[in-house]
Amino acid sequence: MDEGAETKRAAADRTGVPAGGDAGADIPEADLTPAVRAVLYPLRAEAERLRAALDAAHRRIETLESLAYRDPLLGLFNRRAFMRELERAVAMADRHGVKASLVFIDVDDMKAINDAHGHRAGDAALQRVARILSDNVRQTDAAGRLGGDEFGLVLTHTDQPSAEAKAVRLAAMIAAAPAHTQAGPVAVRVSHGAAAIEPGVTVGSLMEAADSAMYARKRKKTG
Repeated sequence: MDEGAETKRAAADRTGVPAGGDAGADIPEADLTPAVRAVLYPLRAEAERLRAALDAAHRRIETLESLAYRDPLLGLFNRRAFMRELERAVAMADRHGVKASLVFIDVDDMKAINDAHGHRAGDAALQRVARILSDNVRQTDAAGRLGGDEFGLVLTHTDQPSAEAKAVRLAAMIAAAPAHTQAGPVAVRVSHGAAAIEPGVTVGSLMEAADSAMYARKRKKTG
């Protein structure tokens, strides 16, 4: 038997408690004297209280971390967190040649929805878009709210034609699923633009390319 095991055994022999275990966990109830119970039971209760407090603290930390990178209305990444994911994808393309794509999605006529039905209806429309996006991207992808009625996707291991096809499918799903509001169903339509994340591109150039493609598509609808 090694020295560490011998030490643990000696400690257990002296105290009746296995090293690293709960105080009194392996002591038969019949062997506990009233004096031992008077000391041991409050210790057990305090240990349980501390465990509960630690679990509550962990849950609180998780909640605060979520608030730091999630949009409070939609539950998607906020702009700061989304940009971090985009920067990571750009770095992976530069260092390892891992292909990916950036997609911008913008709600059409958002002002008209707010003016006609109120801001609660506008929020419901945004929530409907967010739900469809989050439900139809992979865990390795990133979906975020860039601000207002603009959304972004980082699609990993996806070239630009595939990203365009994905965006078309998402736009069709959004158009087919009106937002349910107090004013009744509200139709929601979006425009999109995509840009390939390739070695040598910058975050700024990607954002500009995806934004330009999105607004070009939006102009075609109104032209």
